[in-house]
Amino acid sequence: MKIIHSQLQKLLPGLKTSPQQTANDLTLLGHFCAGLEKKQKEEIIDLEIRQNRADCLGYYGLAKELSVLHRLPLSLPQYPQQKFKTNPVPITVTSPNGVQRLLACTLNQIKNSPSPPWLAKLLTLHDINPINCLVDLTNYIMIYWGLPCHAFDQGKIPSGLVWEDSTRSQSFTTLDGTVLNLDPNTLQIKSDSNIVSLTFIGGKNSKVDLDSTDILIEMAVYDPTRVRHDSRQYKTITEASVRLDKFLDPNLIPLAFSHLISLIETHCQGQISSDLFDFYPKPTQTLPITFHPEKVNLFAGISIPKQFSLTTLKSLDCQIKKEKNYSVTPPTFRPDLNIEEDLIEEVIRFWGYQHIPTNKPISSRKFKDITPPLVYFIEHIQKILISLGYDEVRSWPLISEKQAPKNKKGLVYTENNINNHFPILRHSLLPSLENQVYQYQRFKVHPVQIFEIGKVYYQNKKGFQEKYQLGLYQPNLSILDKNLRELFKSLKIKPSCPSLNISPPISPYWEIDLEKLIKFAPAKLTKTPAFPNPPQTKSYELKKQIITLDANLILKEKKSQEKLLKIYTRKIGERYLWSLSITDIYHDPQTKKYKYSFRASYFNLSSAQAKKIHLKSFNLV
Repeated sequence: MKIIHSQLQKLLPGLKTSPQQTANDLTLLGHFCAGLEKKQKEEIIDLEIRQNRADCLGYYGLAKELSVLHRLPLSLPQYPQQKFKTNPVPITVTSPNGVQRLLACTLNQIKNSPSPPWLAKLLTLHDINPINCLVDLTNYIMIYWGLPCHAFDQGKIPSGLVWEDSTRSQSFTTLDGTVLNLDPNTLQIKSDSNIVSLTFIGGKNSKVDLDSTDILIEMAVYDPTRVRHDSRQYKTITEASVRLDKFLDPNLIPLAFSHLISLIETHCQGQISSDLFDFYPKPTQTLPITFHPEKVNLFAGISIPKQFSLTTLKSLDCQIKKEKNYSVTPPTFRPDLNIEEDLIEEVIRFWGYQHIPTNKPISSRKFKDITPPLVYFIEHIQKILISLGYDEVRSWPLISEKQAPKNKKGLVYTENNINNHFPILRHSLLPSLENQVYQYQRFKVHPVQIFEIGKVYYQNKKGFQEKYQLGLYQPNLSILDKNLRELFKSLKIKPSCPSLNISPPISPYWEIDLEKLIKFAPAKLTKTPAFPNPPQTKSYELKKQIITLDANLILKEKKSQEKLLKIYTRKIGERYLWSLSITDIYHDPQTKKYKYSFRASYFNLSSAQAKKIHLKSFNLV
């Protein structure tokens, strides 16, 4: 999102900060500055709007943020009240679930022309190509208010417009000549049987040009999921779609729409020729939130005056009522404010995170431990299994049809899956472990003994369910049986308990329900962490096979194996070293020398790369 500093100052005449300071202020408010540039004698701030803040994708929203921060009044455009005619606007909406609000009217006696220099320059600085004055004014309104709008040439839509969901496949040509093959259920705008526009991009067959004299203008807010789905399905991301696929404020449309009409009347000599069409089936409202100003200090850890909190929320256009507690109703352009914590975050944000000291303790108050007992129980299991030499793995919770049991009762299928080959949420950890073992063997990782703790999913009469399972793999059944006995002994659980129904393993793969197991665990294991000071652990992603190479080292005297391993681990470096061991020590009675045989395994390297590092490290070049 690019912002011209001088344009921002027109909305905030009292803003005296430099472009750099303004960029810093917006960054501290959460709208990160990606850079500053000077172009055509203008200072341009490039922002990354990372939060779900559709209101900040226009000058109005960002000016509102700065007005609250600096306690400055906004200076909005002024224009005379517009008088509409009695002629109806030729519009029909048959997709009420897709259209949240739609305003439209017609204007005639348009005198379109190339854009005035100020408008062409402004759009160019926003990386938008000027087309003509009328089209450029719609783009100007979009970047000013953050609300996309569209103009149609009435001579090219004689039967008016219909907003509807398509029922059949049909082709559509965009303004730039791109042909899109539309699927059924695409939200589209039609005239007769022709598609003249989609929600996020106009069509070539109804575009406004310099000969257009009668136009229909509209501004709408749609169901953002529909816009997001359609724009991504057809791989057409536009400035309009970036805004429309977020939660825009339908109640802001009248203000922006009046501004657009005023500009067209001024710069294109247009005159209103119809009534105002306002389709708004379900007006947007926000619910009041109970707010306790004293909680702000508890969250921030510092003292923030109560009056600052109330003034800030009022400046954000929140409606505040004092009853038993404070009741705060957020404005409709802030759909992200839903709970009390959201209001507290707003107060702290405008107080300034930079004003919260980092060198002082927040509080000595001890809070009640609300960690679920299962979390502590899982920590103890992890500690025990790691001490037994097992590696923990984390796998994908999705499985393929082949990995599902033949009896598909109770399986959970996903919708809109990112990978159609894996449509089912796992019902067991065993398919995931099998896949992990296959990957280990493919990359020549030996020996393999792994465990995973994760959720499995199923459905029954109560609906969709999930629970934690523990799964292990150990190819030697006697070792697996021994490990399980040590695990239960450490957990102080008797595996012979009839309710657990645990029998000796008959397969290298073993699994148990942790939510069932925890019922037999001592209270200590479910209330205290296994790691008071969590150990430093490392995770690795294998992309290539493990390359194992040997090397011999001859020394005049005997050395400590531990010291030798430390020396050569440091020489090789830990970035690509999977493991290093001394496999043999031979003392030659004739030469009195000692020969140490090393075995080094390298990962995520080609054979040639591994050999090069190996030869250099052991001085074998």
